[in-house]
Amino acid sequence: MSSVEDEGTFERLDPAECEHLVRGVSVGRVAWLSRRGLQVLPVRYTVADGKIYFRTSSESILAELTTLSEVAVQIDDIDTDTASGWSVLVQGEARVSSTPPGMFPEPWAPGPRNVVVEIIPRSYSGRAVSAGGPATS
Repeated sequence: MSSVEDEGTFERLDPAECEHLVRGVSVGRVAWLSRRGLQVLPVRYTVADGKIYFRTSSESILAELTTLSEVAVQIDDIDTDTASGWSVLVQGEARVSSTPPGMFPEPWAPGPRNVVVEIIPRSYSGRAVSAGGPATS
């Protein structure tokens, strides 16, 4: 752990801690190089059997991820009142899943979301930061 200021901290998180943090949250951002350019979109996800799963529509740009695609998933938890938080980056491959959609939580987006995308993580990395006191404006 290294000090950002006398009272604050900035630390790298080990992969096991990153994986643990990802399991405790249900919303993240998926990033990939799409046919339309770089995309970064929020998804509601779940973790099972070491994989990250989310549901989408076959009409959504996220459906591009049903063919094997390199992706990054960023998940974080930030507390602006205490100026502290963490961020985890998961890198891996996305593909269509044969798991039935009903096995996963309903997405927030309206309409049918019957396509399940699974992400097979290749690596986890993360950081935690704390300013050491209440945030100031």
